[in-house]
Amino acid sequence: MILKITFAVLAYLFLVYLLLPGPESINDFPSLPNSLKSTEEGDTIQIPNIAAYFSYEYRESVIPYYLASYKKNTLFPFYPFRLNHPPEFAYSAIKDQTRSTYLEELFYPFRDSIFINGFEPYYKDGTPKFEGATNIVVEDIFFNTKTTLRFYPSTIWARLVVWLGIITSIILLWNITKKIVFNKI
Repeated sequence: MILKITFAVLAYLFLVYLLLPGPESINDFPSLPNSLKSTEEGDTIQIPNIAAYFSYEYRESVIPYYLASYKKNTLFPFYPFRLNHPPEFAYSAIKDQTRSTYLEELFYPFRDSIFINGFEPYYKDGTPKFEGATNIVVEDIFFNTKTTLRFYPSTIWARLVVWLGIITSIILLWNITKKIVFNKI
């Protein structure tokens, strides 16, 4: 009986976790401070839930900024998980022909995620990171970095289907395990 009550409570808490409101689009995330929003093709309305910023901010300040912002957009008492992807994955995760020196994903499991792609052709001291590094010039202004965000939201219905699938699977596996353990097959 205690096991059933524990399962019911955990299933309910998991459902609450999935149904709590969170960000719905890229517009729910603030612009990068001291930056210029990109108007280049592909960085605005052509691809949904994408935004890009030219700035002087490097990875060590960009990631914590969006980590805190993502947490603030939810009611969870914990930060989102953080995954580091190879920069080559930016072609798939962000958009085709995305220049990248780092790509990180922030996500809440079974909910949604945001990819943060950074292009930093030079180190902070001005030395190039790779051969052929070029300056980022926009409107006759030199920038050190370009940060591109792509948000992948999930719908309430998709989360409910995931919840139902997981709960049903656990119940089925429990029943099969009971039959095997107690030799009732």
